[in-house]
Amino acid sequence: MIDQARSRFEALKAGGLLPSPQGVALAVLELTQRSDANLHTLTHLVQTDPAMAGRILRYANAVHGGSLRHIASLPHAIVFLGLFRVRQIALSFSLIDHYRAGACAAFDYLGYWTASLATGIAAQRVAAQAQCPPEESFTCGLLSGVGRLALATVFPVEYDALLRRNLSDGELRAAETNELGIDHAELSAALLRDWGLPEIFHEAVRYHEAPADAPFDAGSRAQALTAALHFAARVGDLLNLDDTRRWERVPSLYHAAARIGLEDHEVPPLVQQVVEQWHDWGRELRLPTREISDIKALLSDSPPVAQDGAPTALVIVPMRVALVIREPSLMRRLATTLGARGLVCLRATDHAAGLRLLADNQIDLMMVELPDSGESSARMLRELRAADGARQAYCLALIPRAAEAEVARLMLAGAADYLLLDYTDASLLARLNTAQRVLALQGAVRAERESAIRSSGEWARDNRRLLRQALTDPLTRLYNRRYGLDRLAQEWSFATHSATPLAVLMLDIDHFKQVNDLRGHDIGDRVLTQMARVVQRVCRKDDVVFRFGGEEFCVVAPNTGLQDALLLGERIVEAARRATFGEEGLRFHVTLSVGVAARDAGDADVDAMLARADRALYAAKHAGRDRVMVARGGDKAT
Repeated sequence: MIDQARSRFEALKAGGLLPSPQGVALAVLELTQRSDANLHTLTHLVQTDPAMAGRILRYANAVHGGSLRHIASLPHAIVFLGLFRVRQIALSFSLIDHYRAGACAAFDYLGYWTASLATGIAAQRVAAQAQCPPEESFTCGLLSGVGRLALATVFPVEYDALLRRNLSDGELRAAETNELGIDHAELSAALLRDWGLPEIFHEAVRYHEAPADAPFDAGSRAQALTAALHFAARVGDLLNLDDTRRWERVPSLYHAAARIGLEDHEVPPLVQQVVEQWHDWGRELRLPTREISDIKALLSDSPPVAQDGAPTALVIVPMRVALVIREPSLMRRLATTLGARGLVCLRATDHAAGLRLLADNQIDLMMVELPDSGESSARMLRELRAADGARQAYCLALIPRAAEAEVARLMLAGAADYLLLDYTDASLLARLNTAQRVLALQGAVRAERESAIRSSGEWARDNRRLLRQALTDPLTRLYNRRYGLDRLAQEWSFATHSATPLAVLMLDIDHFKQVNDLRGHDIGDRVLTQMARVVQRVCRKDDVVFRFGGEEFCVVAPNTGLQDALLLGERIVEAARRATFGEEGLRFHVTLSVGVAARDAGDADVDAMLARADRALYAAKHAGRDRVMVARGGDKAT
């Protein structure tokens, strides 16, 4: 642990508010730390708590797995487990009993323990891969996330506010460090260390959420335990989710399994065994374990496809849909169609009601009726997007046929796709299939930032295709807007916490409307694709190039200051000037305008930096196009 985190832990410990064992469990911990501790005294102490005695008996029988005769007496169980392991068990079950609820409203205490229980059982099941005894692996898995409970206990108000921001795991840990002085992984490791668990356990706990960052030698026991805990935590996460969210966690589960040498066919039966024990222990500990109808089907089946290989009309992952529709007959038609396919529809008949609906509910897909593609409609869409916040539901704009020509404005305002008001059922179902598949893959990408999936069979091929669809723009084959902005947010977080520079460049093809009007949309699409290749060739390996929308592109330049970003912009503009576009024999020149901004102390967030780059782009347009403008301090473009 770094010195700052160690100091923070000692300060929290001195405050006396950290989770700790109580009653008989505390007495067990104190007894087992004495040099004169013995099995007789420990047995007598445990017998004073019938619940604990029963759990130790149950645990001892679960550990030996039937290889011995059933253990019927408490002394036999304690001899079998030994002082150290009884101490761990007492600690674990005491924490479950005494921290079932608390003052942090956004922290799901029972859900936390339910997932932790599954994690402990899964860790025990893969103990051989972890090169650790199963009884110790159980404790390590059960308590691997105890830092989260500790933060909710010590900082109920502050942690409640953090959790309500719906941050990714990495962003949450960074926010915990910045605002509370220590992140939950460091705190988990510190608590296990303070409770006397061996160093290998608390070090593995510290790194198990991001095993690739662990400083352990490949093939070492510490590395194996870290990877095993990572897999066990993925199992705990999977089992504690509702049915609508489990499928998107499957890719990361198989990726974690591969880390510890588990083949694809070994995962479903192992998880099924975990589920069975999970229900048994849940009843014993009075924890609300979920009923899962068929975990093997979840882990084995690919998303359904039709016999001809085309996507079926069935929805793989049920979605919550917000219908912001003014026209009653359109509302009825959509609600009937979507409801028949198992989708949950929430309705709003005007813009204000739509804003409230999105602010108050977790929405996967929003369908918004708009009168046209004008600026007022774009503004309405941006406001709905803002109400949706960080959740970023997939947005489908319903527009009249006359508005189709200017739909790019709606894409820039946050629409992912559009549907004409006089749609056919086939076109609606096609867009639903696209939306639900993209949402499923993007959920997996956000939760784990992993694109690894199962490596063989039709399931893997289908998911590779879905992943490409989720991350790339179908025309230019660049990254799409959603992925690009997500990467920008990641780079912003890294830059702000590591004090490294970051720049962003907004690019726009000059007079692109004239290209479409004079040469046709087919040539316009070809120009977009060709310009994408020009920009990609000039940019560096670490730069992230994505299509922002319409004829706009964006470049995220990590570890790049303003001057270097300006030079990059000049190289891009010069490359565009030298290139020719269009069909062979009918080539013509096209230019670019570029706006550049670098992370500045005055930027409140990543959106502020992006907005400055956008204003610099418009300044370049206003100044005559085919040039680069830079947003400097005070937001003055030069």
